[in-house]
Parts: sequence; C-alpha cells; structure tokens
Amino acid sequence: MRLNFLRYIFFASLVALGTWACVNPIKDFVQVNATSFMTIEADISDDPELCKIRLTNSANRLTSVLAQAVVKAEVYVTDQDGIKTVFKEGIPLGTYFPPAGFKGRVGGSYKLYVKTLVGKQYESTVETMRGVPEIENVINRFETFDQYSRVDPRRAGFTVYLDFKDLPSEGDYYMWNWKHFEKLDFCATCSDGGKFDFVKTLDCVQPKFPNDQILNYRCNGNCWDISTNNDLNVFSDVLTNGQRVVGRQVARIPFDGWKSYYFRLEQRSITKNAFNFYQSLISQVQSSGSLFDVPAETRFSMNIKSLSDPTEKVLGIFNVFSVRKKIFIIDRKTNIPAGEFPIVFPVPGETYACPPGSTGCQDLAPCIEGPRRTKITPEGWVF
Repeated sequence: MRLNFLRYIFFASLVALGTWACVNPIKDFVQVNATSFMTIEADISDDPELCKIRLTNSANRLTSVLAQAVVKAEVYVTDQDGIKTVFKEGIPLGTYFPPAGFKGRVGGSYKLYVKTLVGKQYESTVETMRGVPEIENVINRFETFDQYSRVDPRRAGFTVYLDFKDLPSEGDYYMWNWKHFEKLDFCATCSDGGKFDFVKTLDCVQPKFPNDQILNYRCNGNCWDISTNNDLNVFSDVLTNGQRVVGRQVARIPFDGWKSYYFRLEQRSITKNAFNFYQSLISQVQSSGSLFDVPAETRFSMNIKSLSDPTEKVLGIFNVFSVRKKIFIIDRKTNIPAGEFPIVFPVPGETYACPPGSTGCQDLAPCIEGPRRTKITPEGWVF
C-alpha cells in the first residue's frame, strides 16, 4: 500500500476521464473540454499529529493524471468562538500544518477556508467533533483464504478484530485506520547501474548507459518505513446505538515474515458528512461496473464548496474527528498451522560498500523524512 484509498479513487477517476477524453478534440496537447478538479483533504482532530490539510489539483493534460500540489494558498480554520487558526505550508508541498500545539476538542465546531494563489476561494460547512469510545479489546487471528493459491500474498495473514462500547448518543459514526512501522536496513536503492549522490541530489544518479546493476545503501542511522491501510472501514451505530460492538474486523496483516509486527490502530469518531462520503467511495469500488456507474455527485465533496464558482465540483472532505489509539505487537511465529510459511520477497541487488583503503567515500544513505519514512522512534517501539 503506497497510496491511500481516497487518493486511489481520485486517480482512478482521472484515468477514466482520460480514457473518455480520447474522443474529444485536443489542441496543443491540452484536452479542450478537460476539467481540473480541486481536491481538499482536511483533517482536524484532538490528536495534534493528525491535524493537516492537503490541497491538490488534478492535471488537465493527457500526458499526466498525477495530482499537482496547490502551493502558496491561504488556509485557515475558525472555531465556534471565531478564533482563527492559520495553517502554513510545509513538506511535502501542498500540505498545510497548524501551529505547534493546535488540536481540536470534543464538542468544538470548525469551519475551513481556502484561498488559492490565483484567487479561487473555498469554504466548508461547520463540522462538530463528537466523542469517541475507548478501544476495549483487540485480538488477532491467523486465517487463510483458500480461494487464493499458496503463492498469493492474500491467502494467509492475521485478521485483527476489536470490541468497543458505542456511545449512548444517537447518530455516531466510526472509522478505523492503522499504521505499521518497519525498521529499515537500507535507505536507498539505485537500479539500472545508478549510484547514490551524497552531495547534491541525495538521490540516485543514472549512468549514461544503464545496466542491470542494483546497489543498496545501508542507513546512516535509525530509520522506519511507514505503511497504512489501503481500504476504508466505516461504521454507523444506527442498529447498535449504546450497545457493545464485539468482533469488528478492522485490519488484515500480511504474513510476509517471521518478525513481530508493530501495529498502531486508530478508532475515530467521524461526522455524518464524512461517513456518507467514505461510504459512497466504498460503494463505487464494490460496484460491479465502473466508477461512473454510480451517481456523479458521490465522487465529490459533501461539505466543501467553491465560493468563486458555485458550479465547481470539489473533490475531498473536511474531516473533523476524535480519535483513540492502541499500540500492540503481533507475534507472527506462534500458533501458525503446520505447513504454513510466510511469502518473503528478498531484496534484489548487492549492498554497496566503500572500496578498502578509499578516502572520502560514503556508503551510508540518509533517512529522508517524509509521509512514508521517519527517523523518529515510533511511540511504543520495543524492538
């Protein structure tokens, strides 16, 4: 999993739009009737780490369907008391963060405002943060799906279930996300005969004449790879209001090694607008047809609108949520049925090392901080 589920839907929609564009007139490599959609993914939480706003634009050129960061925008959130909190752009570009210490609170109401560099303006509806119950219990169980062959990674894995007590209030909606941190041995891999540039680019530099050589560079310190869930998992208490929910499946962990698996689970209490939006995306994927077999409005935001152009469709959601976390370690060595083995993918290539006696040579690559990698020791890390 390298793209989150929401972004996957957006990209898939764009691919379909590109296919449709083949029968439309093209001038100077720009589709005449192309539409570039503004995408706003905004999270306000009572966990400061999760508060961020990401702005992108879909490309309207046929040569690319990749989202383009919307930079240098004016972004802020106001609360029920009229207090304005400005979000500043950081890394990666197009991602905006609040000042240190900012976080939402249960019962607080929030509204989002965005003004782009070219003057387009957007605002959200007012969303109120609802409380979320604690995660009472988590279990994991090794399970196999026999419809898949033994060489298929989907066949064997660890299914994670949880229990929680639904709040007594009516109209509660929940969502589950998770993160896995894996400590890395290698921080850079250069293929096609490339070598790592330690001075200028901090990236691989390809040779004039590529070859089959693959070089792996060990990390110069602690570094963790970050992976998250690919799927959406939401729940409404319409049939279980105030009751204890037992055995809710929230994750599927791969059996791709014997090492213990670090797992951080988030239980979120989301708004009705967010629930309806995510549920519409789930319905699209489960549809037997294409993404365009469902009503067009289900692909667009349910709580963000354009002030500049009321007819403009905006992708994304303003998500205001409270969260509870639980960290645990999954033992992938015990209680495994006889004859079951992990599907391990060996690292191709060779490990780069400075030639003996060389001076000024470097062979340890830096851990470059980003959404999928960190130098910061994960909370609760015990290995």
